[in-house]
Amino acid sequence: MARPTSKAPRPARPHTLPPARRRAVQRRLLDWYDAHAQPFPWRTAGDPYAALVAAVCAQQTQMSRVLDVYGRWMAAFPTLAALAGAGRAEVLRTWGRAGYPRRAVALHETARRCVEAHGGALPREREALLALPGVGPFTAAIVRTFGFCEDAPAVDTNIVRVVGRLVFGDLQPARETARGEIEAATAALFPAGEGARWNPALMDYGARVCAPRPKCEACVVASICAARPRFAAGEVAKPVRAQAAFEGSERQARGRLMQVLRDAAGDAGGTPVALVTLARRVGAATPEERMRVRMLLGRLADEGLAWTDGRRAGLGQRPG
Repeated sequence: MARPTSKAPRPARPHTLPPARRRAVQRRLLDWYDAHAQPFPWRTAGDPYAALVAAVCAQQTQMSRVLDVYGRWMAAFPTLAALAGAGRAEVLRTWGRAGYPRRAVALHETARRCVEAHGGALPREREALLALPGVGPFTAAIVRTFGFCEDAPAVDTNIVRVVGRLVFGDLQPARETARGEIEAATAALFPAGEGARWNPALMDYGARVCAPRPKCEACVVASICAARPRFAAGEVAKPVRAQAAFEGSERQARGRLMQVLRDAAGDAGGTPVALVTLARRVGAATPEERMRVRMLLGRLADEGLAWTDGRRAGLGQRPG
């Protein structure tokens, strides 16, 4: 019996557009951005720290919620030095219910590292930025673009969708287009000297026009988009993945624990909570539910979000 053979890799596809088409794409999308730009403060501040905070806030978060947590964060910690000097509990209280609080811990650790190793400022070199906690290629590109006015092609979920459809004709690029192809095409499309307009143009266009369900009738590059004929023929982009149910999930249980700890941290400078009280406040009534609380609390402690001594628990790091 013949052994099954592995699927042959797909040949690399051309990632560059003819010069005239490339210039047309650049002109049309930049013109669209100039007409529809949103006044996000970090895009015009020229502040690397503000750009970092915005990029971290935007990870896995809708832009409608980013403005709220960004404003709250910058009011509490307007500079890297202010953030570095804050306590972990204060940082997590300020982050509040924005979700994925490990992002707040990463920002806090980045601030401390910058004070210790970079003279209290964010480095501008890409590799130095990537060495900081929680900073990946997209966040580094945003810091360089808006903080240092450098040309740094960015790739986020929205940009993947725009570039994958426009250049390769894939309907759902997050599933169908190789990451290397996206990065090469994004770099090839990049108009030199226009990073502060081009990166947000692609991000906003992917969010508002070339959305998961694209608005092809309103698209300014539809006539030169490789995916347009497929959409016009009635094909649809299959969802990337189904959203896991939040109700009853571990994420929901962690969120409840964090909320109790945040509430306690606001009292008397950070009063610890007895574990029996913590279990009661999150609705853990059975021995199995109380054991789950201890297990989740241990995970939060491992991530630097909480502490426990086996009898009590608190937000952030244990005092002293």
